[in-house]
Formats: sequence, C-alpha cells, structure tokens
Amino acid sequence: MYAGKSRGLWLWSALCLLLSMPTTARITAEVDRTNIAMGETLRLTLTADAGERPDQISLDQLEIDFEILQRSSSTSARLIGGEQNITRTLEIELSPLREGVLTIPAFNTGGRRTTPTAVKVSPEPEYALAEELVTFDATVDNTEVYVQAQVILTITLQQAINLDNRAVSDVDIPDTYQEALEQKSFQRRSGGRLWQVTELRYALFPQKSGDLLVPAIAFSGRELLPGRSLLGARLGRRIAIKSDPINIRVKPVPATFPGDVWLPAQQLSLTSRWSAAPEQLSTGDSTTRTLEITAQGLQGSQLPPVTSLGGTGGIKGLRFYPDKETIEQREIPLGLEGYRLQSEALVSSEAGNWTLPERTIPWWNTKTDTLEFARLPEERIRVTDLLAPKDSANSDIATTPVLTEGTTVSGRLWQISAATGWLLAAILGALLWLRRRDTNANPPHDQADIDAQKTQHLMSVRKACSTNDPVAARLAVLTWGHKRFDDSSPNTLNEIAARVGGDLAEELRAIDTLLFSKDSNPSWQGAKLFKLLKNYDAGTTSKEVTELRLYPTN
Repeated sequence: MYAGKSRGLWLWSALCLLLSMPTTARITAEVDRTNIAMGETLRLTLTADAGERPDQISLDQLEIDFEILQRSSSTSARLIGGEQNITRTLEIELSPLREGVLTIPAFNTGGRRTTPTAVKVSPEPEYALAEELVTFDATVDNTEVYVQAQVILTITLQQAINLDNRAVSDVDIPDTYQEALEQKSFQRRSGGRLWQVTELRYALFPQKSGDLLVPAIAFSGRELLPGRSLLGARLGRRIAIKSDPINIRVKPVPATFPGDVWLPAQQLSLTSRWSAAPEQLSTGDSTTRTLEITAQGLQGSQLPPVTSLGGTGGIKGLRFYPDKETIEQREIPLGLEGYRLQSEALVSSEAGNWTLPERTIPWWNTKTDTLEFARLPEERIRVTDLLAPKDSANSDIATTPVLTEGTTVSGRLWQISAATGWLLAAILGALLWLRRRDTNANPPHDQADIDAQKTQHLMSVRKACSTNDPVAARLAVLTWGHKRFDDSSPNTLNEIAARVGGDLAEELRAIDTLLFSKDSNPSWQGAKLFKLLKNYDAGTTSKEVTELRLYPTN
C-alpha cells in the first residue's frame, strides 16, 4: 500500500514538473513587406526573449543587400507562472541596394537561429508625382470575385510635405463584411523627392451576388509649414481629396459546387495529428486527435466543423470526447487566414481493430477557379489487451512484449504498468473535474448581463428585418445564434436552422437561397422572420436550453 502511495506521489510530482517547465526561448525575424520597388523602404523586426539582446546581434550580412536607415529598440516585461518574462524588440528600417530577389539573412544568438526571408525588389516605377505634393487613391486586388470571397481594399496616401490633422472617411460598403488589416508605412523616392507612404488595408467579404460599389473615400489634412508661430505650429493650405469609386462584380456560388458550406479560398488544407500513435494503444490508454482546417482568404467563422466520425455516427468500442473548438483568424501578407481546430480525446475500453472513415471537404480555388477537395485518409486504430493470459499467443490482438532477444517481461510487471497508467488517468480526470466544477461555480457573467445581451442581439435582428435587408438580417441572426447557442457556436444559418427546426428553420434557409441566387436584386420581407425568431426565443425555457447543452445534436 505504501509503495502504491509513493508511486502515486511520484507520478503527481512528475506531472507537476512537466507542466511547470518553462517555454523554450525564441528569436524571430519578420518583415512588413516582401514585395517592394527600388527607392522604397521596409521594416525588419527582431524579437527575442530569455535574456537575449537583439540590439547586439551583428548586422554585417544584412548590409550586403540593404542600407540601414534607422533603428529603434524596446523592452517589455510580464509575469508568466510567477516568473518575469522579458521580451526585447529591435526595429530596423531598410532600403534595398539593388533589384532582384534579396535575402534577409538568418540571425544567430544564444544557440538559436531565425529563418531567412526572401524580398523581391522591382525596378523603380515612374510615378506622375512631379506637380502634386499629396496623392490619395483606393484600389482593390480583384474586381471580379465570388460571393463571400475575400477582396483586399488598399487606401494609399502619398505625401511629399508634412501634414497635420490627417483624416480618412469611414469605409462603409453595403452588403459587405469588412475587417481592418495592419496599417503599413514606408518611404519612396520618386521625381527627386522623398515621399512618405501610408497604406490602409481592409479585407472585404461581399455577402450578396451582383454589382458591388466601393464608394469614394475622402481624405483631408492641413499642410504643416516650417517654423513656428506664437500660437504653435504654422498651418498652411487645407487639402481635401477623394478617391474614385470602384465597381466589383460579385459572382454567385457555382451550380457545380457539391458542398453544404460554400468555401471560396486561395488555399485550404485539412490536417490531423495524434498525441499518441493510434495503432499502438493498449486497453485503458487514451490519445488525443487534433483536426484543423486552415484557409487563406476566409474568416475562421466561415469554416465548417469537422470531427473524426463526420456523419457516420458512433463506432462500437470507441469513445470520442470532444474538447471546445478554437475558431480564429490571423493576418497574412495576402489578407486573412482562418482556421478551425477541434481536439478529441479517444478512449477504448476493449481490445480490437477499427478504421476511422476518410474525411473530405470540397472547396473552391479562387486562384484557379476550380473545384478542389481537402482530404484526410482513413485512420486505423489498434488496441491490444496487455492483461491477456500468456497462452493467448494465437490471438490477433494480444501480444507478448519483448525487451531483448529471448527475454520477456512478466505479466506482473505489465499489470503494474497498466495500473500506473490508470492511476495517472484518474489523476488527470480529477483535475479536469475540479476545473469544470470551479468553472460552473463561478460563471463569468451574472444572468442579468446574459439576458441583456440576448435581448440586445434580438433587437438587432428586429432592426434588420424592419428595413427588409436580408444581408443585415443574416449577420444579425448569426450574432444572435452565437449568444443563444453558446455551447455549439453555430457559424452558418444552416447550423442554426438545424437547432431551431420548424417554420423558423425554413425561413432561415430561404435567406441563404435568396442571397446566393443569380438574381442581383432579391426582394425580401423581414416581418415573418422576426416574428418566428421572437416566438422561438420566448418559448424556449431555461430547462430546454440546459438539455440542449447536455445532449448536443449534430
């Protein structure tokens, strides 16, 4: 008994030590632009932690292809696990010395090495900027896209003089979801002048097929004159410029697309990884499978859910315990990249062999304008019974483990090993149970706040329905669904329709049918949708919501 208690304490100590190990120190090198022209500048950022000093790294190799114009360093500190973590950053403004594909070299410090980066430098363009001292325009990367596909809007301000009180009008484009991207600033030499260039970028996602108009965007500012007056800075003439409107043709979903969720992306991948090899499990073991969809040119909320079983139902002898999903997006040079991650714990209480089905997701490649499929091949799962009798040598499942040639491990040792595994699983299970109990005992918001938020989202639906705007209604219903069904976080109207059922489900599906039709001017009346949604919201009791959370349906 004492030995068993000591073993449990040893396992607990080992687990705590593993969880408390510090993260690996890192150093990274990032540039804000990888395509520039001669006469322009780019910004290189070196970031390091664990006591490393990027400002002391040798930049000799960098100066072979680039001129260093300016550098600045900063330091930040924060507490992680009770220990202070210091991060140091060095920002360097660079100008290329020649045309072609140049390389930001790898930097070494503390035994770590950054990844080299290629920068394409094109010839210096001829800008018609000789007479104008300030220019302002707006461009898009594509004037013909599919509905819900990404369009990058770039607003560019170029100034050869100092400006004060610079202001750009709001970007408000009807029937479009928009996401602001990182602002970029750099210098450009042209016409014998040095220009300061500022780029404001937006990722646009049209929600309706037909013609989409990006309206004129206005800029205003005041020229800042040299010297100072008694009242402060000397201000010169007021400058006001408007960009030209831009027309974008938004194409409907192709009739040949076979999927339930429309996915127009520049690139899409479906990957899987296991915490332990699924074909080398023993009874009582567990492994975690992580499934991830990554798509360039889509938001995370546009990606469909994915599980190991799909729509095949359960598999006898196997149990999957899904963890909470992660749905996010990150900015990349080409705009947004969405990803959806689902982790599932797999446990088998019996020995055997199983096959998980192949998973396939159709998507539309917007670069080649073709249908493609992201696939995960079928996976084999093999679980052996370590406690099987020794004389079961002819069994297809039970095996006798071998340490060295002619030497076998006794059944007693394997029993101890299995018991140890179960003990560790019990400890982890208890920790998870305590964590869940504490979470349930301390909800993040009181019920009054939650009810107020739900009412606010319902009023947003009413506003959209009162104006008979199907696009605004679709976005409002999705927001309402996220708050109403926070256990499953539905991301499409089809998912919400599957939860609510009845006439309301039919009305929700009708909105998608209407918006994605070839009719560029669909007519829709919102009174019916709001009435059905309001009745549903009022008729669903707290008890019913609890049951839905305990017994989710797919």
